[in-house]
Amino acid sequence: MISYEQLYTRCQSQTGDSDATSLANFKLWINDGIKKSYEVLNAERFYTSATDATVDGTTSYSLPYDCDKVHSIIVTVADRDYVATEFPGSENQWLALKGGATTATESDYPQYYFVKKDTYEFYPASSVDDYVITMRYKINQRDLSADDHTTESIKTLANTGTTVTGNTGTLFTASMIGRYLKIDDDRVWYRISAYTSATILTIAREYGGTAIAAGTASYTIGEMSLLPNSFQEMPTDYALYRYYLKKKDTVQSNLYKREFETNLLKLETLSNDTTSGVLVGEVIIKDPNDYPLGLS
Repeated sequence: MISYEQLYTRCQSQTGDSDATSLANFKLWINDGIKKSYEVLNAERFYTSATDATVDGTTSYSLPYDCDKVHSIIVTVADRDYVATEFPGSENQWLALKGGATTATESDYPQYYFVKKDTYEFYPASSVDDYVITMRYKINQRDLSADDHTTESIKTLANTGTTVTGNTGTLFTASMIGRYLKIDDDRVWYRISAYTSATILTIAREYGGTAIAAGTASYTIGEMSLLPNSFQEMPTDYALYRYYLKKKDTVQSNLYKREFETNLLKLETLSNDTTSGVLVGEVIIKDPNDYPLGLS
């Protein structure tokens, strides 16, 4: 994995340009490159879930703050899951459905949902409070902005443990949730899943390196893109393409543009079919009761 700071530092190193204006452009173009890469992906790693609760008579609910695209919505009623169908029509047709209904507009579970800019709506509205709504959605990649954090050192981290304890002065913050932590000697990145205090964090997976006890291990906390590991450097290709384009160096700009576009095509093949209702290729379903005839 490559942190945000490592990405823009590579741009500076590649170009030999440490000018403040160029640095600001590198940071901007890196985020642009991440977004362009992210647009072609529909992989499982980009999806997450959030829950809400129904409110009697309410049709409209807020989307999760990091929702880019809704994949599915389930309403759980008495331990049974009901899958709501995305309304296939336009917003005008949706409004006509809600406003022109001749049958009851409340029900135990919704039949349709319709996604707007910041909200999603149900039809019919729920007639009961506190049924669990589970939404699966594609995460909206936010702009990277945080430099690497390396203050002080790690005091304790057990092998197979998930609690990271720093020495006094590590200055951990809640904003580090979602970033990645690496013990420098271990060289493996772990996503930070929880913040407890300025000296205690939790990582999402069990630590697989050598245990640290009463130690002073150096570490790095970095902000990463959601791109797959083998494509982590792609944003630098885009940033360098834009840099040399601005410098009117067509040879270098075309070189980095081709590299970026080649990897963009490769990324499209990584989409995870489990987030799609479409079966790709021929699928033969055999009836288990279709026994062969004529056997003695």
